[in-house]
Amino acid sequence: MKIHPAVNDNLKERAAHGSHKFPLQVYQDMEYCENGLILYNHWHEEAEILFVTDGIMELVVDGISILAGKDTVVLIPPNQLHVAYQYRSQKCRFSSIVFHPDFISSKNQDTIQAEQLNPFLENSFISSYVIYGTDLKCEAVQHLLKELTKNYFACTPYRELLIKGYLYQILFHLLIKEEKHNVKSTSDYINEERKKKILRYIDENYQNPLSLDALAGSVSLSREQFCRFFKKSFRSTPISYLNRYRLNRSMTLLRETSLPVIDIAIAVGFDSSNYFAISFRKATGMTPSQFRNMT
Repeated sequence: MKIHPAVNDNLKERAAHGSHKFPLQVYQDMEYCENGLILYNHWHEEAEILFVTDGIMELVVDGISILAGKDTVVLIPPNQLHVAYQYRSQKCRFSSIVFHPDFISSKNQDTIQAEQLNPFLENSFISSYVIYGTDLKCEAVQHLLKELTKNYFACTPYRELLIKGYLYQILFHLLIKEEKHNVKSTSDYINEERKKKILRYIDENYQNPLSLDALAGSVSLSREQFCRFFKKSFRSTPISYLNRYRLNRSMTLLRETSLPVIDIAIAVGFDSSNYFAISFRKATGMTPSQFRNMT
């Protein structure tokens, strides 16, 4: 399945994953790339297991870069910013399992909860949890992923219990592969919150004129400090990122509404419909009207 750009917000996701009674959801065979970007910067309160089924991507979780090729499995802690980039223009197809921490938590602070799950769920370390295609445990984990996915889409009695059992087994293999890079410092926490604040500010204000001074002021930095921090954090200049974000929003409106193109341009923050059309064509290779007719 193709991921539409609008699915992945550049901030905390609003989408619910699973249901209150069964807070787990499987997303299968996803493939999307826009100007070298596969997944936008985002975070969510759920944990996620992402596994590459074909191709390769560069996945960045909590600032740690992971080159994830076919059969690589990555565990992403709750509330961690993550983004995925195209690697050397190669295509990438992947699936993911997203689940709420409550789904795997114990009622009591037993050994499993206190010593094995909490360090991951609270992520007080900058850690990575990766099983590569060449690892000895890869075949076993791939089998568990296939069984979990198969049962998720089946309609069999007690499938939820079976899925939870498979999930615990997958977590076992990933958690013991933890590679600790550093204890999180106060500076790490500050920078993480600063990134989230920037993304949230852009989401709340992209419809309006936004200057570098306003963006920098949202996190109490000078223009120069802000530009350096932004480029290091998001591999883009602030203006390029903002334009891409606005174009991403425009695609949603083109697909889901019948608003005139000029109204959409204004709604997403472009002050000129001509500049919007030029930017849109440069990013997608087609005019806004052509995009609308294709979706």
